[in-house]
Amino acid sequence: MPDHEEKHNILPSRHGGLKTQGIYAALEAIKESSSSDLPFDKIANQIAFNTRAALKVQCAAIWIADAQHKHIFLQAFSNFDSNDTNPKSYNINYEDEDSPVVNCINNLKPILHKKHTLDEMDPRSATLNNIYASAQLPLLTPTGSVGVLELITAANDAINQTELESLEVLANQIALVLSNHRQLQNVARQTELQNKLYEIASKINQAKDYDSILKITVEELSKTLNLPGASMHVRIAVISNNSASVKGQSL
Repeated sequence: MPDHEEKHNILPSRHGGLKTQGIYAALEAIKESSSSDLPFDKIANQIAFNTRAALKVQCAAIWIADAQHKHIFLQAFSNFDSNDTNPKSYNINYEDEDSPVVNCINNLKPILHKKHTLDEMDPRSATLNNIYASAQLPLLTPTGSVGVLELITAANDAINQTELESLEVLANQIALVLSNHRQLQNVARQTELQNKLYEIASKINQAKDYDSILKITVEELSKTLNLPGASMHVRIAVISNNSASVKGQSL
């Protein structure tokens, strides 16, 4: 543990104001994030940084579970001695039973891990390359868990059980903020997509012929959905005066 790094500060002491101490300072920072209109990834980065700074731990990380419950992604992290916050799409498989993060999200309970080492592919391992103590807390919402809050300390500065129980309040607030921001972001994306689809429909209505309709549909949908390419296969049934006679034409 470097000489300049303070011991972690979670529970309040008798000295100083509550708003400058540990969990209270972290909760105050969460309030500010809750009213921010920043994108989800920037909100997660902000929360990780403010949480680490307030609690004076070596690392604070936010893990987000995918919708299929197959992987848990390192969404954001903050290390005390590094400006690198790029998660580099690092993720853990739900079947990795040796991972404290996986155990936490599967059991939906906070856990303490006294001998924590980071995988060499973990982007945090560039500066966190020793044996540490860690705590993992599920980010719980009324509809389930959205991920895990992970706090890493020096091995001789481990978080204790009393502190872990106090941190559940913080984890719940983080979960609420992240969940709300993700929902708002999803609504914004859906609204944007709907508006673009209305624009496409308007262009189609103004098309002069059938070929133009097909071209507009394919090109505009590719652009709107950010697809590298798209094609449309249409089969038209041409019915003659004799209803029993049906011819198929492919375009």
